[in-house]
This record gives sequence, C-alpha cells and structure tokens, in this order.
Amino acid sequence: MELLDKTRDTDVWKSIFRPGSVFRKGYKDTQRDRALAMMNNVMYHLHPVKIKRHGLKLTYTFCLGGLSFFLFVLLTVTGIYLMFFYRPSANLGGAQAYGDMLAIRNGVIFGDLVRNIHRWGAHLMVLSVSLHMARVFYTGAYKPP
Repeated sequence: MELLDKTRDTDVWKSIFRPGSVFRKGYKDTQRDRALAMMNNVMYHLHPVKIKRHGLKLTYTFCLGGLSFFLFVLLTVTGIYLMFFYRPSANLGGAQAYGDMLAIRNGVIFGDLVRNIHRWGAHLMVLSVSLHMARVFYTGAYKPP
C-alpha cells in the first residue's frame, strides 16, 4: 500500500490523473465532477460524459469505429511504405507508373503483400466507415443525451 501511495504522489501520476479524476482525492459523484473527470483523464477522454443506454449495447456493429481507425492507421503505414517506390506519372500513357507497380510487385521485399494489404484495407475501410455511419445514424448516437 505504501508503494501505491508513493506512486500517486509522483508528477507523472498527477499529470495523467489530474484533479477531478476518480483516482484522486476530492472526487464527488455529481454531474459536474463526472464531466470534469472525463475531460481531465486521458483514458476517459475518448467517450462523451453521458451516453444513452442503447448506445452502449454490445452488438455486432459496436466496434466499427475502432476498426475504421485501425484500418486508417494500416493504410497510412502501408501508403507511406509504398510511397517510397511508386511515382505516379501520366507520361506515355502511364507506362512509368505501371513499371513502378511491376517493380513493387517483383523487386521490393514484401511489395506484393504490402500492395494487396493496402488495396484490401482501403476496400474494408470504405465498408466499415459506411456501416459505422449507418449505425450512428440509426441509433441516434450523434444526438445529445
């Protein structure tokens, strides 16, 4: 218990869990203090202060926002990797761009795999964002509580 108290007195702990957090003293169960705890904590800041009960119902479509974010990060990483090897060009009917694509497929380490991950990730991201926006619209999650 003494180690926990020493940890809570460090500057790192105080910078992550600022006053108003449930992990700090002085927390009261009022609407204002709950809002303060949500806005002052890095971990809780991702969600709004109040959420309707049906908005938290665990369904097959619950994690579509997180999946969309993961696919965005995946597309960013693979896109940056592919950007080192590909030069878009309209010269000679795009022959240089097609040659670069063939060089990625055949000459770059894991080039074909990364190119296919990038392609299928883009298709999945369009699908997951569309389903996510449909879920948000149909459940009314965008409305204030």
